[in-house]
Amino acid sequence: MENEVIVANGAEVPAIGDSTLLALAEQAEKRVMALNKIKRAALLATNARDWTDQNGNPYLQVSGAEKVARVFGIAWKIDEPIMEIEESGHFSYTYKGYFTVAGATIEAIGTRSSKDPFFKRYAGRGDDRHELPPSELDKGDLKKAAYTNLLGNGITRLLGLRNLTWEDIKEYAGITKDQVGRVDYKKNGKAQSGIASESAQTVTVDVSDVRMASFKKKDGSQGEKYIIKNGNATYDTFSKSFATVAKEAKEAGLKVEITYTENQWGKKIESLKKIEAPERDPGAEG
Repeated sequence: MENEVIVANGAEVPAIGDSTLLALAEQAEKRVMALNKIKRAALLATNARDWTDQNGNPYLQVSGAEKVARVFGIAWKIDEPIMEIEESGHFSYTYKGYFTVAGATIEAIGTRSSKDPFFKRYAGRGDDRHELPPSELDKGDLKKAAYTNLLGNGITRLLGLRNLTWEDIKEYAGITKDQVGRVDYKKNGKAQSGIASESAQTVTVDVSDVRMASFKKKDGSQGEKYIIKNGNATYDTFSKSFATVAKEAKEAGLKVEITYTENQWGKKIESLKKIEAPERDPGAEG
């Protein structure tokens, strides 16, 4: 006798039984609750200085990612970096790392290229000003930046801290957008609104130099920060975004407005704004 296919007329037969669907729904709900608890605990470990506002979105800096890693006991193993050199002379460093927590392991990549505007260097003045070739760049700076990028990527991916919104940050960490340092602009000499600490000071200065520097943390590990100089005055930040804007202003001959707080360790940047050249009315002299 041939096999028969029996179809129930007028009724849809689910591919998965009702009891299985209910079990899956319960598991999914528990996972969502667990992820929310992880997100809350992770974000509570950070403060406003661990975040920057990049194009309107919250960005967790590596200082914050390392705090989160300590809370959850995240361990990592990192391969030796791979350096790639292009025919143009530009080069990049890529790190691969393996990040583990509670028996779960993921792979992550961190990379930085000499094409990144932050690492460009210039020589000369006026019409003689020119960009230095990649061979003149500090390979150590790129190597350290790629390592930092890897840590941030691995830790945030492992815990699902990607594509966060300001609503998430406020709900889980009590940090609002206006408390976070940001990169924005000042056009036509008119300052855009910004929130700073009560003790903060604001200066408008030329940028004479922008550099990345290493320092030793309390736990003995190496950290990185950026130093923005105006003559003998120096301002520190952990934000690559601030450093990049300051460097762009330096190369364009523009001033920046820096809001900072000062303590025994120096001047710490809270916000930085590039001041665009004022637009002249048609027919104006000069």
